Amino acid sequence: MKGHHLVATLLLSGCMLRPYDHDPIEIASRYQFKYPEQCSAWLRSPKTHYLYCSSPAFTVVADLPKPAAAAGGGGGAPAKDGPTDQASLVANGEKVYTQVCQACHGPDGKGTPGAFPPLAGSGGYYGDAKNHASIIVKGLNGAITVQGVEFNGAMPPQGHLSDYEIASVATYERNSWGNADGIVLPEDVAAVR
Repeated sequence: MKGHHLVATLLLSGCMLRPYDHDPIEIASRYQFKYPEQCSAWLRSPKTHYLYCSSPAFTVVADLPKPAAAAGGGGGAPAKDGPTDQASLVANGEKVYTQVCQACHGPDGKGTPGAFPPLAGSGGYYGDAKNHASIIVKGLNGAITVQGVEFNGAMPPQGHLSDYEIASVATYERNSWGNADGIVLPEDVAAVR
């Protein structure tokens, strides 16, 4: 009886481990969508023990090219402090805007309809330098009306940014997309913290 059990076990395990690689008809009928090219990752089916491709091939490249700077972002991290002439503030502010503000207010400053207000043409809302700085430092919550449209959302406070970063992003916003609303200085930001 012991020998019979051993033979049955060997036969069963032999069936379970049937080499489908040598049976193209069985492979074609069971695995119609078999990946035909070189594969980068293989898995074994727990049911049939068939080895199948779980992802297409990929190429390892030793030196990938550096990604291009974000469109209009000027590349690199924004400075935490620097010169306060308008050109320098705008250049640094563009970097801050790209990293912090663009996802909601859009690359063109037009906002997201029904969700986030536009900054283009919104000088009447953000007002003078200190008010603009205060909005960025403290954020907003609840209903506001910008360009005659009501928005009821939340803008998280960005007080973790340096006074220079906030001054520069506000200056960028005040001088982009047709806006011509002057500059915000780091001392304006410090005054509203």
